[in-house]
Amino acid sequence: MSQKPFIALFPKPPEFNDEVVIKGKIKDNASVFSVNFCLDCCPKPSYVAYHFKTVFDSNSVVHNFKSGTWQDEIHEENTWIDGPGQSFVLTFLFTDSDITVYTEDQGRCYQYAFTHKFDINDIRSVQIWDDYEYVSEIIFRMKNN
Repeated sequence: MSQKPFIALFPKPPEFNDEVVIKGKIKDNASVFSVNFCLDCCPKPSYVAYHFKTVFDSNSVVHNFKSGTWQDEIHEENTWIDGPGQSFVLTFLFTDSDITVYTEDQGRCYQYAFTHKFDINDIRSVQIWDDYEYVSEIIFRMKNN
């Protein structure tokens, strides 16, 4: 039986320079770990602005988006985590052209960038899927106007 996603709703639509920080732990026997930024809030979203998936068997990271159906995947080497069983901190920064992924929060280390396919203001939820043991914290850092 698959694990239900951890879903957090944005307090307001994200804008450029807003950030989402996710802290948690990957299961010891994990094969896949995913984070989705969704335009709808339901557990099986039809529109995903950014899909960030780590596949431990192939030591790869997959980037994608969903517009009714999943689009062509972009594969890169996994450089952000050593393997299953690890605690993690991921920071996702919304820029005017992409969603940038960093490890850690204070001493950030650049990892990946995914070019926008949707307007980031339409993102409504962040979902953590697959083989996570727990999510300890999600921080929404919203730009001050």
